[in-house]
Amino acid sequence: MSANVTNGKEAIEHLYSTFNPEAAAGEYAIIQISLSGEGGGDWYFTVDDGSATVTEGVSEDADTILKASASDYVDMTNGKLNGMKAFMTGKIKISGNQAILVKFQRWFPTG
Repeated sequence: MSANVTNGKEAIEHLYSTFNPEAAAGEYAIIQISLSGEGGGDWYFTVDDGSATVTEGVSEDADTILKASASDYVDMTNGKLNGMKAFMTGKIKISGNQAILVKFQRWFPTG
């Protein structure tokens, strides 16, 4: 499911709108997304037993951190850039517990 977003904040809002509470039942994680450049910023998703919040800012307790340029993240959200290819080519950098991102894709399905 591609979107038509123009900046990092819109991309984060779009991602949040796809939340699947059933997939997140019994789960807990904090995922930080940091987007650099024009239209970027910092947000973190807190998933807690079937509920989710997104907060602008940086979490000191993040289990996983995803970093990318805002333009690359917008391109991924809009379906113009494959996420796996972006990761493999270094356009997305992930630190912390990478296994959580597999779950994150179920919690926030976009494709």
